[in-house]
Amino acid sequence: MALIKSIFAYEIIDSRGLPTIEAQLELDNGASVVTSVSGSQGNFPNEPSDIRDEDANRFFGKGVLNSASYINDLIAPKLKGVNPAKLAEIDAWLIKADGTKNKSRLGTNTLLTISQLVAKAGAKDKQVPLYTHLNQIYTSVYKTEIVIDKVPTPIFNMINGGKHANTPMDFQEFQIIPSSSFTFSTAYQKAIELYAELKKVLEYRNATTAIGEEGGFSPNLTTNIDALEILNEAVSQVKMKIGLDMFLGIDFASSFYSKNGLYTVKDKSHSMKSDEYVTFVKSLLDGYSILYAEDPFDVEDWPSWKKLNSSLSSTIYIVGDELIRMNKDRLAYAIKDNSCTSFILKPNQIGTISEVFEIVNLARTNSITYIVAARSSETNDDFIADLSVALQSEFVKFGAPVRGERVAKYNRLWKIERDELKIR
Repeated sequence: MALIKSIFAYEIIDSRGLPTIEAQLELDNGASVVTSVSGSQGNFPNEPSDIRDEDANRFFGKGVLNSASYINDLIAPKLKGVNPAKLAEIDAWLIKADGTKNKSRLGTNTLLTISQLVAKAGAKDKQVPLYTHLNQIYTSVYKTEIVIDKVPTPIFNMINGGKHANTPMDFQEFQIIPSSSFTFSTAYQKAIELYAELKKVLEYRNATTAIGEEGGFSPNLTTNIDALEILNEAVSQVKMKIGLDMFLGIDFASSFYSKNGLYTVKDKSHSMKSDEYVTFVKSLLDGYSILYAEDPFDVEDWPSWKKLNSSLSSTIYIVGDELIRMNKDRLAYAIKDNSCTSFILKPNQIGTISEVFEIVNLARTNSITYIVAARSSETNDDFIADLSVALQSEFVKFGAPVRGERVAKYNRLWKIERDELKIR
């Protein structure tokens, strides 16, 4: 049994050109692990977020030297000699040390860095894959087994709009979802081929092929429906069938275009009240074989969420991201209100891996699915790939099948399927 010898944290730059934390943990047997965390900025009141230095002379105030200092000067000395197998106890200590609901004292970047390091070190010491170690911890804490028998189905971001791209399109992501009958490797291959074909279709239509923040194309299309039509065309060009081999998904991220109870999108000549907008969303889902609808309504428009969810087939995923934002109380209300069927799971919206497990247990107890997702500000760390396998999430959503910070996670899933689960 190895014990923690040292921890050292430092700044690196994430995929959006902003500082974030990377750290190394060394065990007293000479083994070591490294982890980094994606950037988090609380977009809603009391939402957990990173702490930043607020020093205008460095990185426009976005530096994270304070977070690194908390780790190196305050936390690391207290963890020296501690068994990394004690993730639950260490996480509980971190949460108590922060002492706030929104992690405003130490920041999610500080807490999650330590939590991920300890989890990785525990797996390294046991000489088991990280996903196995995480799965065993969950089983030990909640006395219920999650059987690992698959790699989650990927959702690929192909076209970007909304606040993630400088285009006329209102919706944030237009996605493709390979059939769950495919192995992960086949799904990955088909997504890459489709991505290349989509570029050809966009070029043929004289649309720009600029890239958005998460690797999807951000073409100068006029409406949201244009993007769906082009995705349909690209799928057809690679000899696949929408609704059979490939499905479409939309991350509406409707907070971008909703205001004062009205929804304003390019596809309509007038702003829509909630009832009309529900009808519009349903027409898109029905007309384009949409399997997945994320944040179709404003975060406080609960009646519209419930109305849409109750009117659709149970095979369509109505997904809360901004609606839930990894908040247990909001998830509990959504379950009670029957507002959605699934939610987005992002560790840096909550703080520690133990808190991730807690919200997953609430979801599993109430038959709500979850989708492990990356952030816009990402690093090449692939921790969440192992997490998705450990928890057997319904899908993963890491971005487009391009860019290093995206494919690092997809490639890890590919390796797990090929080399460890032995799925061909």
